[in-house]
Amino acid sequence: MRRHILLVMLSFLGLTACANEFTVVQIPLRNADLYPRSLAKGGVTVAVDAITDNERVMAYFGVDLLKAKILPVNIIFSNHGNGRYIIKPSDILLLRGNEVMDPMPFETVVEVAKDLHAGISAKTARQVSAYFSNLALQDTMLAPQQTHQGVMFFKIKENEEEASDFLIRKLFREGSMKINIGVTDAATGERIQFALFL
Repeated sequence: MRRHILLVMLSFLGLTACANEFTVVQIPLRNADLYPRSLAKGGVTVAVDAITDNERVMAYFGVDLLKAKILPVNIIFSNHGNGRYIIKPSDILLLRGNEVMDPMPFETVVEVAKDLHAGISAKTARQVSAYFSNLALQDTMLAPQQTHQGVMFFKIKENEEEASDFLIRKLFREGSMKINIGVTDAATGERIQFALFL
C-alpha cells in the first residue's frame, strides 16, 4: 500500500488531512560511505546525492522543484575519526564547467515551494517554511563518530525550449557538474578539500 512508500509527516508538520496537505518522506540519514559519489580523506567521508529523479523530488520536498529549475543536492558528512570538523554551506561550491553556480537562499526556495503548492493555508505555509529550514544545510560542528546531512538548492539555467528535468539529467550524463566541498579541522584550522562530480 502507498502508506508504506510515503511517510506522512503529520506529527512534524501538524497538518490535517485535506486536499492541500503537504506530504513528504523524510530523507534518510545514512553513512556517507554508502553513497556512490563519496570521497574519504583522513577520518572524514563526504558524499553528495543530487536528487534528479521526479519521484524522489516529490517524495522529499512535496513539490516538483525540477519543474521550477531548482536542483536539490543532499550533502552528507561522516566523521570516523576522533577530531571535530566545522561544516559551513559557504565552503561549498557547485561548478558547471568553469561557471560558478551559487546556492539559492533557502527563503527563495520556500517561496517557490509555496507557489507550486497552490492553495495552502497560512498555517501550512508556515509549516512548509519550518520543514525546508530543517532540511537546509547549516553551519555545524561535526563530532567524532557523527553523521550529518543537509540540502542545498541550486538554480539551473537553461534555454527556454528545453524541459527542466531533461536538461538536468543531460548535465549529469555529460559529467559537467562538479561540487567542491571544504571542511575545517576545528583543532588545527586545517582545511580539507573534497571535489566530486555529480
